[in-house]
Amino acid sequence: EGLCWHPLAGVNGNPIPGFTPTAYPPRPICFLPFPNNPNDNNHVPGELPLSWVNLCELSCNKVSRCLGDEFAKFDDSTTSRFPAFDLQMVTRVLSVTGLEQEKGSTKWYGVDTNPSKGTMVAQFDCPADAWFFKGASNDAMMPYSILMEIGLQTSGILTSWVKAPLTMPGKNILFRNLDATAKLLRHVDLRGQTITNTSVCTGYSMLGDMGIHRFKCTLAVDGSPFYEVDTSFGWFVPEVFDKQAGLDGGKKRDVWHKQPENAAAAAATPFVTFALPGDENAIFDAATGSGSLSQQHAVRRRSPQVQFLDGVTLAVGGGMHGQGYAHGFKNVDKKDWFFSCHFWCDPVMPGSLGIEAMHESLELYCVHSGLTRGVTRPQFNHDLGACRWKYRGQLTPKNDRMDLEVHVKSVKRDGPAVVVVA
Repeated sequence: EGLCWHPLAGVNGNPIPGFTPTAYPPRPICFLPFPNNPNDNNHVPGELPLSWVNLCELSCNKVSRCLGDEFAKFDDSTTSRFPAFDLQMVTRVLSVTGLEQEKGSTKWYGVDTNPSKGTMVAQFDCPADAWFFKGASNDAMMPYSILMEIGLQTSGILTSWVKAPLTMPGKNILFRNLDATAKLLRHVDLRGQTITNTSVCTGYSMLGDMGIHRFKCTLAVDGSPFYEVDTSFGWFVPEVFDKQAGLDGGKKRDVWHKQPENAAAAAATPFVTFALPGDENAIFDAATGSGSLSQQHAVRRRSPQVQFLDGVTLAVGGGMHGQGYAHGFKNVDKKDWFFSCHFWCDPVMPGSLGIEAMHESLELYCVHSGLTRGVTRPQFNHDLGACRWKYRGQLTPKNDRMDLEVHVKSVKRDGPAVVVVA
């Protein structure tokens, strides 16, 4: 029963998590618990704390072997699982408090637990040599998409713990992030740290066959918060989600510089197109050769795993604000690594990686436009403050291409730093 696919499986009497194959190949386990944490020894389904064994079951096998027998109807379903492999960023769940329950009741959309109440505390043991640190432009740079995933993923467990999926019709249902406002409160070197996520249910409502779940999530190290997220997720039956019209109401439109109403502005702006990764050297060599980029820089991504573009068009001073513009695209490959990770039975590109592709475009724009000029040994960092996102729709292996646009709103030199808002 199961496959010895986890490095800790069977070691020192550890159980072997089950594994259900799908059309997408498994990947190596990227993250292991830091040693000697007493909260990693309980593996009983539906009992806290939840361990790496339970979370592996939730990711790639039987939902009930994490959450308990009440969830057995999802065991052989295509319901969205928990992120796996390279994107599984919860190590353990410590506690759940603040529940409102009436055993035997069906008063909350047919279940005995109020999905609007509850607080979950979970942790992620973040290795100093994680793939995303090694792939980012400098060793201490956590890609923003990873910060998002660490912030959001506990909500994906809490929503089930308070029985939101049991309010939905059928067993093959989809779980999607809808929107959020996130705030980076302070800079922290997260290498080798245990990050604690405290996620609070702030509301739940049913709109026909769609459930909307709201959360407030706080990330902290050693008890001190550094990142906050107010976010909404949706539970959908596939038929409803397939009718998502997108942020533009289903209207098809071309990219900004090819729209007729922007023809005059576009004509006045030089556009330069680069095929990636082949032309990436040209971007950085030009910047270095002109003296705008120090030879000792840390602004270039170092691994294909954190690169999400097959081409980019850049325009200095272009875009809807006249401050700068980037149009990037990615050809969808059914073998893209993230389809195995997110989700195991429901392959979809994480929205966070779409946002990461925007960050990548903005980084290339900054280098191309010479914004590194005058910065000694430049490197990228996330600015403190708010970041907002909204999703409607999805990118799956059925799609052919993803296009994105970045419109620079402001560029401000602040002492030795340059702050770019887009």
